[in-house]
Order: sequence, then structure tokens, then C-alpha cells
Amino acid sequence: MGKMVRFLLVLSISGMAAAQDIAPPAVPDLNRDTEEGRVREKKREGIRNFLAQLCLVRNLPAFEVIIRGGNGLATEFYQVILEEFPESALKRCPADFQELIVAKKRKIQEFLDGKERSIVWPYAADEEVTALLFKYGLKDEEDRIARWLAKRLAFRQSDTPAFKARRIHELKEEMEAGKVAVPGDVGEAEEMEGPEMPEDV
Repeated sequence: MGKMVRFLLVLSISGMAAAQDIAPPAVPDLNRDTEEGRVREKKREGIRNFLAQLCLVRNLPAFEVIIRGGNGLATEFYQVILEEFPESALKRCPADFQELIVAKKRKIQEFLDGKERSIVWPYAADEEVTALLFKYGLKDEEDRIARWLAKRLAFRQSDTPAFKARRIHELKEEMEAGKVAVPGDVGEAEEMEGPEMPEDV
């Protein structure tokens, strides 16, 4: 169980695994001072906050499964993801993004029902999701958001699974309530500061 928990945790907190090369459409350069630019930025803000909460959710199973006395099975991890899925954050995302994520979430349920043989999202990159993030100018944003969250959580090796799960829940609730939001310049800040990961990752 320990090996699987470690494997999934590293994937989730470090961001998505690299997707195969794809050729998404070009991203238009829209000024934020224009109406169209402001609308686009609002959509980007919604997606960023969903990605942040999803990152927190996909870290939870590594601790929740231990707390619940599970066996470290993939089904146990994905069950926690469905239980904690950030529905409210998804509803604040653009319609095309919502539609795609709902389809991906449905695949998780099919996997749990035994109708889908294997599944990796959201623990690994998905070409469709990657292409849509590129469309909104959010390429590699998941990696930057994951590092930003890791700094906020600042877990230590001595922290227990129960403490880590509780802190993740608290941060997710703060984001849901609008008390914490992903900075619009999270990418620029991360590029200047460089990655700083918690000790146990």
C-alpha cells in the first residue's frame, strides 16, 4: 500500500505527467482592458480555481485511504476523488470545460462500476484536457498551481495522515468559500521563485 500511496502522491502534488505532443489551436492575445479580455480572464480564473481544488482532491486519497484502513487499491483512491470532487468550482468554469470534465468524471464512475477497465485521469495528463487548457492560455498552469499549493500546505515529514487530510479539507473549504483564490500571476511568481516542494514529496 505504501508504494502505491507514494506513487500517486508524487504524481498529484508535482502536477500532471506530460501528455503526448498535440497541436492545439493558437491562443488569441486579448487585452484584459477590453470587454472580451475581461470575460476571458473571468473564465481563466474559474478554471484556475477548479484546477487548484482538483489538485487538493487528488492528494486526499493518499491520506484518507490510510485513515480508513484501506488496502491502497486504485478503486479506493478514485472513490475518494468522486466523494470530494469540486462540483461548485466546476460550475464556475466555461461551458466547454465543464462538459469535458463531466465526461471525464463519468469515466471514473464507470471504472468503479467495472465498466471501464483502466483509468488514469486526474493522476496523469489527458490530451483533451491539455488542449482545452491551451485554448484558455493555461498551458502548464496545473504544475504551477500544484507548487503554489504545496507551499501553502507546507507539510513536514512528521505530520500525520490525519493532519494532512484535515489541512487539505480546510484549504479546499476556504477556496470554496472564496476566502482563498489562486493568484492570477501564479505562473509568473513560480517562474521567478522556482519550485519549492514539501519535505515528504
